Amino acid sequence: MSPEQLTAARTLLTGVRSLMFDLDGCIWFGAQLAPGAAELVATLRAEGFGVAFLTNTSTHDSAYLADKLTRLGIPAGHEDVLSPIDVIGQHPLLLARPATFVIGSAYVKSAVSKVTAVTEDPEVAKVVVLARDTELDYNRLSDAMHVLNRGGSLLALNLDARVPVEGGRFLPGNGAFAAALTTASGVEAQAAGKPAPFFFHAAMERFGFDAASTVMVGDNLDSDIAGAIQTGIRSVQVGGEHFSAANPAPVADLELDGVAAILDVLIR
Repeated sequence: MSPEQLTAARTLLTGVRSLMFDLDGCIWFGAQLAPGAAELVATLRAEGFGVAFLTNTSTHDSAYLADKLTRLGIPAGHEDVLSPIDVIGQHPLLLARPATFVIGSAYVKSAVSKVTAVTEDPEVAKVVVLARDTELDYNRLSDAMHVLNRGGSLLALNLDARVPVEGGRFLPGNGAFAAALTTASGVEAQAAGKPAPFFFHAAMERFGFDAASTVMVGDNLDSDIAGAIQTGIRSVQVGGEHFSAANPAPVADLELDGVAAILDVLIR
């Protein structure tokens, strides 16, 4: 980064005192921390910045994710992390506690069942909750489609089209399957996680952050950056990923090569 670029970046982040970090593709890649991530978080905390983690992971809750952060070298408690599963019961589509058809892991089904009645009967369900399911088959998609064709609603834990993992590879994300159901039924999915402002507001309330002094840091234009824009907070995109299903694509306030570069902007 040139001196001129550094000055511009510092100007963009003037007044920032709290940072919300995405996990996949930002803080970690699968089972590997991003270069410099542990040092970054430790330094920010030592300098008095608020640090929290806002993830679209649809297979685990905040306690599991905090444990993974700690194991990888970033000490964290469940109170430092928010995932869609943590706030699923607060989403407007589930406030009336409708019968719900769940596509997702056994853990996700258990979490939803603590909030509302879960049913396997597509003739009864009023809502489809969609989470990433590596064992998803055609019959389950067909049943979910039937719920939607009967007038049901579609609540996706996230709308990420793909998920970054080790080695520069990507896996199909929850948004890819939400798009399939939307194409087949005409029902647009609502998101429990990013980019929904609902999720960002829940996060800032949980972490005690103020919108004017908070920045969202992530790699995904359609979730991290779009959500920050819709919520009215600043955004930093890391990693140079320019994939977007939106046209035009969301544009971050600042782009950096990797998460470690934030140290140069805010600290050094």
